[in-house]
Parts: sequence; C-alpha cells; structure tokens
Amino acid sequence: MIKYSKFLKKKKFAIFLFHGVIEKNPFKVRNYTKKHLLVSEFERILNDLKHKGKCLSMDEAYNVIKKNKQFEDYSYAITFDDGFYNNFKFAVPILKKKKLNATFYITTNFIDKNAMSWIDIIEHMVEKKNSKVKFDLYGHKLGFDKNVESKKIFLSNIRKIAKSNKNINFDKLVNLVKKKIKFKKEIKSSNSILDKKMSWKQVNLIKSESLFLIGGHTKSHPILSFLDNRTCLHEIEESIKIIKAKTGINLEHYSYPEGLKHTYGNREIRILKKNKIKICPSAEIGLNNSKSNLFHLKRIFVDRI
Repeated sequence: MIKYSKFLKKKKFAIFLFHGVIEKNPFKVRNYTKKHLLVSEFERILNDLKHKGKCLSMDEAYNVIKKNKQFEDYSYAITFDDGFYNNFKFAVPILKKKKLNATFYITTNFIDKNAMSWIDIIEHMVEKKNSKVKFDLYGHKLGFDKNVESKKIFLSNIRKIAKSNKNINFDKLVNLVKKKIKFKKEIKSSNSILDKKMSWKQVNLIKSESLFLIGGHTKSHPILSFLDNRTCLHEIEESIKIIKAKTGINLEHYSYPEGLKHTYGNREIRILKKNKIKICPSAEIGLNNSKSNLFHLKRIFVDRI
C-alpha cells in the first residue's frame, strides 16, 4: 500500500491531484488507471496525509510563494480536476468532516452539457465491445479482443498516441475509433458514476464552503499547446467568463488539461495572467518550494494505493 505521506518533506509543498471518488466500480475495464479512487482508499490517503502534514488552501500556498516565505514542514494541498459529480457526492462530505481544504478545477463544457472526455468515450466503447478488433491508427497497429487485459493495453496505447501527436483532433479520434471497431451507439454523455459531472448548483454549493476553492480547467479540456492562438484564447477566456456568469467568482485559480510540459507554455501563461489568474499548477510530478514559479507548480497524481 502506497503512503502518500512519503512525498511530504520539510520546507516543501506537495500538491496532490485527484479526479474522482466512488463507492464501487461497476466496470471491468474502465477506471483501470484508478482515476477514480474508492471511498475507502480516499479516506485512507487523507488520514495518512493529515496525520503527518499540514493541509493548505491554494490561496495560502500562493501567499507563501508571493511573499517569498518558507513553507511549513510537510505542507500539502488537495486538488481535483474536471468536475465529476462524485467529487460533490463523496469527496466533499469527507473533506468537510476532516476539515481539509481543497480546490476543484472545472471544465465548463463538462458542467454545462454533462459531457464526457474523449478518452472516457473511447473507454466506454471498448468496455462494451465484445469481439476481436484489429486496425491501423495513425501508423500504429492496434487491436484488442474480449480479454480485459488486451483492452487495457489498447487503451494505454491510445492514450500515448493521442497525447504525443499535436495533429490529432480528439473528436475526430473518437469518431475514427468508433468507425474502426464498428461501434454503433452515439455517446456524448453518461450518468455513470465515472462520467456524470456536477451541476452549476452543486458547484455553487461547493463554492459556499470556506474550505473550498473553484478554479478553471478550460472550456472543453483540449491540450492547449496543440491549439492555434485564437482557439487557445477562446478556451481559456470563455471558461473564465462562464464560471463568472454561473457562480459570480472572479477566477484566480486554474489548472492545465493534461498538464505535462509539452501541453502548455509561455503563450498559455500570458493569457492566464492577462485574465487575472494568479496560480496554475501543472501535472508534472514533483514538489514545490517558496521559489517555485506559480505557473509551473508540480503535482503528484494520486492514482493508486
């Protein structure tokens, strides 16, 4: 069992990246990456962190870095990306009970339309497909059969291909995979516990709690660095405007979709700063200190226990 408290260090600041918390997983293939942790796992992680460390809000972290102070020993923050309903249903009550701060970075299209991400749609199709499939995709030979492990390998390969090729349009990728595996049903949204997103009412309820902050996570969750200037600007600025209109928040917090080095850069940071965003963590793995750049903060992906 991994103890995430091992990442807590003296004078360092760890930001933990979560996505979802669920009571049980109804699927055989989906959630094989453990993007959504079981409630029991989530509580175990929080108990471990709380026992050793000091939980900060992202506002508190901002103030430490901005004022060039030292972080207290074993400081950490809790963050969630995307805006899953299970955050509201399961994570929020647990965090409130334990009096722990957290920041929820939301993708506005996900909230507006209960939309699914490209990879969740592909996972859904692969879960349902029960015949052997082989095909070429962007120069790669791919396939899977009824075996659960072969489906997981296929999905891992799809992730690698999509996240490393800036010429890939995610919507087109979904349609291409759909055609290749001869999947008939159209999928745009789902109320599965792995897919359902929060409503704006629920976002506002979270906002009303002093322990929690709301941040932006783009309009439709693209890889920002893959976009042209106009589309990149639209993705960021529209998400900020929508959150302001729906919640009244003058947004100061943001996180980059995917968040790896090749997925954002100086252009994205300039746009965020222009729109009064003051702090934006990445998903690069590592710890932070008082000298860390507020727009290059590292996080630790919590995906196993």
